[in-house]
Amino acid sequence: MSGWEKNSERHMAAIMFADMVGYTAITQDSEPLALKLLEEYRSLLRPIIGKHNGVEVKTIGDALLVEFRSSLDAVRCAVDIQEATTRRNLEAALVKRFQVRMGIHSGDVIRVGGDVYGDTVNIASRIETLAEPGEMVISSQVYEAVRNQVGIPLSSMGERSLKNVETPVLLYKTAPSGVQRTTEGRSLENRRVAVLPFVNMGAVAEDEYLADGLTEELIASLSRLPRLKVVARTSAMTYKGTNKTIPQIGNELGVSAIMEGSVRRQSTRLRVMVQLVDTVRDEYIWSQSYDRVVEDALAVQQDIAEKTVEALRPRLTGVDEGSLRPKQITSNPQAFLLYLEAKYHLARQSESEVKKAAELFEQATKLDEEFASAFAMYAQCHMFLGFFGFIPPSEGFEKARPLLRRAIEIDDDLDIAHMLMGRLLMDRDWDWSGAEVELRRATQITPNSAEAHYRYALLLNDLLRNGEALNEIKIAEELDPLSVPVNQIAGTILYFAGRNEDAIQRLRRAIALEPRAALAHNNLGLALCHQGSGDEGIEEMRKAAELDPNNMMFRADLCYAFSRLGRSEEARGVLSEAKREVQGVRVPPVALAGMHASLGEADDAIEWLEKAYQERSPYLASLKVERWFDGIKSDPRFIAILENVGLG
Repeated sequence: MSGWEKNSERHMAAIMFADMVGYTAITQDSEPLALKLLEEYRSLLRPIIGKHNGVEVKTIGDALLVEFRSSLDAVRCAVDIQEATTRRNLEAALVKRFQVRMGIHSGDVIRVGGDVYGDTVNIASRIETLAEPGEMVISSQVYEAVRNQVGIPLSSMGERSLKNVETPVLLYKTAPSGVQRTTEGRSLENRRVAVLPFVNMGAVAEDEYLADGLTEELIASLSRLPRLKVVARTSAMTYKGTNKTIPQIGNELGVSAIMEGSVRRQSTRLRVMVQLVDTVRDEYIWSQSYDRVVEDALAVQQDIAEKTVEALRPRLTGVDEGSLRPKQITSNPQAFLLYLEAKYHLARQSESEVKKAAELFEQATKLDEEFASAFAMYAQCHMFLGFFGFIPPSEGFEKARPLLRRAIEIDDDLDIAHMLMGRLLMDRDWDWSGAEVELRRATQITPNSAEAHYRYALLLNDLLRNGEALNEIKIAEELDPLSVPVNQIAGTILYFAGRNEDAIQRLRRAIALEPRAALAHNNLGLALCHQGSGDEGIEEMRKAAELDPNNMMFRADLCYAFSRLGRSEEARGVLSEAKREVQGVRVPPVALAGMHASLGEADDAIEWLEKAYQERSPYLASLKVERWFDGIKSDPRFIAILENVGLG
């Protein structure tokens, strides 16, 4: 008898292999984070293993090999590990979460010293690799021993061929903890959900567009579902990089469910992990991981949307089934990737970034001539460049017009296309009734869109329909409470309505959300000046000018504020400086008209307004409401211009 045989012991046991999903990839991104998570993972599992009479045989990197006296002990241990991991993840930031997968097989093992060997160990290790994140996979031997003794659902995976195992093995699996319990028979009254910004787990910052793009498209897709309230993108994006827990965010946003996820791009591969969490019960509704080629991003987004709808179906009772099918915006995977990248550049709102976005949107429309969203966003680039004077307004708006018409022709239910068409009719054509039809259509298509409501509110404000404007902005605030644009526009409309105290409150909230929000600083300054806090108001307006030095409308507001406070010399200084910059910076004629009007120089103001009219300046849309012109609004020449732009 050999020495090995003398020191060995043969007996029956249940063997579990467990490992932390994605540990190698986390190590590549951040070794310190990986080591910390590994320590927490082991600290979480070891007490549970001991509680169920398990013996930790050895560790192999992040993998644990554990021996149990019975299959029942092993399965109960695995269930406890699933539930403990779920509870732990709900209290941790997304980047600090981990998932465990486990494989269990029972049979004859050989113990030699402190280690175990044999086919049972080999099969358990092979089974474990077939488990999805959060799952447990067991062999038929384990299943027969526990099926009537554990209250968990087990589904058959069929027979599987395993490496170095002669005959196929019949396998069973259980879903991640919380999935079955939370999706069956549930119908919460709160139909409000949020999609948090997906985390870019890749090593390349430029891949951020994939994470942000998937987030935005999922929000857009879910927002179209009837009776479901979806927190808008801008409020959701305030949680980008947050360390707050899911229950905390759920309370702050007042939502019953939160979706979160991560995106990792490695060369041509794309890994997406996503989970939907019930914030009321602190349980996972469902989770899924995808390991695909990058070009499959479109298919992944569509699948996530469909699974989310299925999971939320109990909350949408009474809704027509056809309306619950998530809309696919394109069938071309490459066009979809270009679209996501273009939206990422457009969001940066500088001249160079918007021009880059326009190039990418154009490429997307060439790859898919039925890609309505790409046509609409391509139009938005031209409108942005024209409105802010990077190109002549006429050029920007006229380039946008056929693109918007094409987008609406392809998809008459595309809310952004109707929003932009409404803005074009308002700013370029001064077609107020047509603009209202388009903007109201956008709010009807997607009632969940805060943007649609606040764009409509701006139109109503320009038409001096203050009560209706405030109603629309109230809806936008409910949909997107943490939005900087919504709070800025709410404050602006309240300012024009003469409600300075309320305006100051909203504008301070916008600045608290984004200290560099130039428009909020500027309009806060105006409201403060009207309230009687002139020095403080001027200070806020100077901050706005520092943040956005080329914005001549802010200069006009500053000139107006100085004039209102009786500081005429400083007001004239602002006007003189603006005139010196006419050659170097495009100064809208309306801004110069406003400065002259503020100083009581009616003839010069009218002259510049005539120039604005000749170039069909988009800024004339606010002519009726703008306070710069209070001193000349009874002038027949001013009234004539108002009538010419349809505001008389």
